[in-house]
Amino acid sequence: MRCLLCGVWTFSTFCNACFNTIKITPKCREIGDFRIYSFFAFSEIEYLLHSKYQKIGSRIYGILARKASQYLKSILDSPLQVYGVGIDDKVSVQGYAHNAILLHSLKCVGIKPLYSTLYARNRVSYAGKSLEFRQANPRNFYLKRKVKDKEIILVDDIVTTGLTLTEAKGFLESKGAKVLNALVLADARD
Repeated sequence: MRCLLCGVWTFSTFCNACFNTIKITPKCREIGDFRIYSFFAFSEIEYLLHSKYQKIGSRIYGILARKASQYLKSILDSPLQVYGVGIDDKVSVQGYAHNAILLHSLKCVGIKPLYSTLYARNRVSYAGKSLEFRQANPRNFYLKRKVKDKEIILVDDIVTTGLTLTEAKGFLESKGAKVLNALVLADARD
């Protein structure tokens, strides 16, 4: 097979040279007292993140998730021992749930995945939309399992304005959960 980035022959999705160009650039965004940690600069992996709309996206998201999880594992003193909840981790028409891939990868740092927990009633796409549009169209979350008395880390692929994550945090806390922070692959505000 050929490397998806440069086209050289390889046994992997990316050749070693291209894989090594995908750099971890950790960042923390604070919205009030809520911290959102990201692993990659959005501008450097935007083209990879857009693969979630295609079948090959599951492989690409798997690679990004493993790289992020291994970085997190290398900086932690001990496993986290918390639950992870993905934002709307439903299986898409492409046949996979991109946030579930990240959740699965985070098991190596002690995050226990709560798959299929938090869903949005409003399934409108926020991609490329303004802050005003996002504010006028909240997600209106609902739960598929109990979260009361659980310490939770929210998981998503991208943070843009932070509205989805803060809405999810508020909703989960109204159901008795303690949301510690969020982990995302990339922050769109580089």
